Amino acid sequence: MTDIYSIPIIARGRIIEPGEDAVEYQGRGGARFRTPDPHKHIHDLVLGNPVLLHDLMDTPVHEIVDFLAEVGKRLRLEDNAYLQESFALALQAGGLAEPILRGVYDDLPRMFDPDAMSALIDKSVGIDYLDGWVPGDGAYANCRVRAVGTRQLHITAGNVPVVAALTIVRGALTKSDVLIKAPSNDPLTANAICRSLIDIDAGHPVTKHVAVAYWKGGDEEMDRQIVRVSRIDKITAWGGMSSVKHIQKFLTPGIDLTALNPKYSMSVIGKEALESEEAMAEAATGIAVISGFYNQTACANTRIVYVESETDDASLQKVVQLGHKVVEAFNKLPQEISTPVEKRNHDLEAEMAAVALEDDFYHVEGNTLTGGVVVSKFSDRVDFYDQLNNRVVNIVPMPNLLEVAKWCDDTTQTVGVYPESLRETLLDPFALAGVQRLVSLTGGDAMQLFHDMHTLPPGMPHDGIEPLRRNVRWVIDQRAPDNVVPMAIAAE
Repeated sequence: MTDIYSIPIIARGRIIEPGEDAVEYQGRGGARFRTPDPHKHIHDLVLGNPVLLHDLMDTPVHEIVDFLAEVGKRLRLEDNAYLQESFALALQAGGLAEPILRGVYDDLPRMFDPDAMSALIDKSVGIDYLDGWVPGDGAYANCRVRAVGTRQLHITAGNVPVVAALTIVRGALTKSDVLIKAPSNDPLTANAICRSLIDIDAGHPVTKHVAVAYWKGGDEEMDRQIVRVSRIDKITAWGGMSSVKHIQKFLTPGIDLTALNPKYSMSVIGKEALESEEAMAEAATGIAVISGFYNQTACANTRIVYVESETDDASLQKVVQLGHKVVEAFNKLPQEISTPVEKRNHDLEAEMAAVALEDDFYHVEGNTLTGGVVVSKFSDRVDFYDQLNNRVVNIVPMPNLLEVAKWCDDTTQTVGVYPESLRETLLDPFALAGVQRLVSLTGGDAMQLFHDMHTLPPGMPHDGIEPLRRNVRWVIDQRAPDNVVPMAIAAE
């Protein structure tokens, strides 16, 4: 590979191109790119004085939404040269196949839908609280509350490029100043979106309060310079566990960390799935979709499937049959959802080959190119469950699915459920154990299942928290009872 991409720093409406101080990096997929030396641009990246957020604070939410909606119109891949370059680099640096990545990029304009953005910020924070001071009622009319924007550092993940767009939208809607540390497997998407902001209006308050740069993970000099109470109020870390632990070293009182650290997800399948060929095929399709979308690179992908079943030979034969249908279903998924992967996972295949020798305890089918299953013949997951990837799942028979709760904690993000009649039995125990979302695997239509899994009402929690509410500062203006601001004035 000979191409070296030049990636500028985006600094609040300014574009800083790589020059004599350029530093070259290599993405995880082998792609090479060069950027201005971030160490020499610390003051371009951080805001410093938080009072400088006043221009964004004074901008009504509806004007921010209108501006972002205009940006969204410019984010069509076929029309946007910045996104085209970003797409080409993401294909090399990231892990998604071309049809899947194209589908992700085609979805970017939807994230800037004005109605959805308005509903998102109103449901999660409240537009009135962002646009002014909201008075209390009755005896508490002397207290007013406002949600105030903050200075934020976002350490984003690159497994799915929508994180870049989501971060920009969330920062703008909360009237915050945002510094995005781009990931090595998607170093250009946030940059491309911000250049589109600049093209529309380099002086807009939203544009003037977003910066994007890449620096190598674990660069203690950069992190020490940026993560200071004089420069940052909030950190959102999407990275792997090592990057979250790394950034924690620099935390001091006054800096709040929202750790969207790695999650694992699973599915639970009721005994009804084993009672007929039709039910088994429907459940297998649901498992294939939730395991295979984005080629199992997302936190919401299932890696372990718990099936309500005894462990006698006759029952296990049905579980193995379900596993066979899951492998078949992987190969039938629409390419916009999932494709065979380009590179084998040799470490995982070595684990699969090893347990395949223990045929009294495991049944192994498929591979790490087209997808596969490891069926446990007893009620426990494989030791290498945390390595499952490349569309490979572990299917585990469980006589009582309520026992699955012992493997759930606050790292358990999404649980697929089949059939729907199973949901009410598991909902409260799983919620108490730490599960953050349950989704349906019924229906048998792969595209509809995928759509439903990715469609939530605006303002829903993410990973068990409400990130937008955490990313603003809630301020109280408490006055003497005889000095209450009239309602009409307070609302202005």
